[in-house]
Amino acid sequence: MTLNSLEKIIIQKIKSQGPIPFDEFMEMALYYPELGYYTRKSLKIGREGDFFTASHLGKVFGIILTKAILQFWQKMGCPADISIVEVGPGMGYLAQDILEEVTKEDKFSQVDFKYILVEINPELIKIQQHRLKKFLSKSVWKTSIEELAQPKGIIICNEILDSLPVRVFQIINKKPFEVYVDFDEKSKFKEVLLPARSDSTAYLEEFAPGVFQIDGYRSEIHLKMKDFIKKLDLILSEGYVIVFDYGFEKEEYYSHYRTQGTLLCYYKHTVNENPYINLGFQDITSHVNFSAFKKWAKEVGFNVEEYTSQSKFLISFCDEKLLIRFQKKDLINKFKRVVLPQGMGETHKVVILSKNLKP
Repeated sequence: MTLNSLEKIIIQKIKSQGPIPFDEFMEMALYYPELGYYTRKSLKIGREGDFFTASHLGKVFGIILTKAILQFWQKMGCPADISIVEVGPGMGYLAQDILEEVTKEDKFSQVDFKYILVEINPELIKIQQHRLKKFLSKSVWKTSIEELAQPKGIIICNEILDSLPVRVFQIINKKPFEVYVDFDEKSKFKEVLLPARSDSTAYLEEFAPGVFQIDGYRSEIHLKMKDFIKKLDLILSEGYVIVFDYGFEKEEYYSHYRTQGTLLCYYKHTVNENPYINLGFQDITSHVNFSAFKKWAKEVGFNVEEYTSQSKFLISFCDEKLLIRFQKKDLINKFKRVVLPQGMGETHKVVILSKNLKP
């Protein structure tokens, strides 16, 4: 079989060190420089790509989110300087919508603010810069959150947690094993099960103790998310973190009926469950364990201000005037997509974190 460049690199790594843990494989599949899904030049998101987020459904999401941003700014005491940080801004639609809205606000007109886009893909940065050409004086680009100099402000993470690499485990005879990735004589990737690492076992004992009794049970472990939360804590001096993503609390995530986990792959708006095909050209995601996210956020010093459905969160910022605006702009159907249960309203959750707010 013909291998692409990324497949050759991963196979060479396995040859040199033996089977690699699934989270390491997923990290390379998504983020290997220039060859991973999120780092390749040809990445497209939205209708022309493999998946879309709420920010691709017209301007509704950005308009409502701006209302939330302004409210959080006021709760911070209306500081004269503030940063709005978007992690993983994709094609730049949400940044454009928020910048268009905040620059219309009289009460925000005297604020010295920057919109910081954290983007690892150079080609997407070019697309974002073109889309935000009217706002370049207010826009700043960084390639990682570690580059942020402890801003005071609001960090937006829209469907970021689901793209963090996960470990995959399976229960055999009441013991946890982890999925490692190997390859066969035809250079096809195959899975092997090895005893779970100690921190994987500790995670399962804390968040999913019931699964030890279900032979063959398979799901995900989200330890990379813990590292991500620590980074957020290190770079934010004061303000809020707004997280949008799909997922469950631990009881539902690791319920007895969800025996095969949540790992899914997206390729040209089709869904499959095989992370070993279309390598570097398909997204690999898993749902978020929000119980773990909230616990770890509290442990590093964040306050969990709110955990709710996307529907309830967005509707809480809507009034009659805004709905009339959506009607006039022919955006009501887009509004329904982001708030109704049959759209993103209930599948997607919102977590609001705060840090160092003055009373």
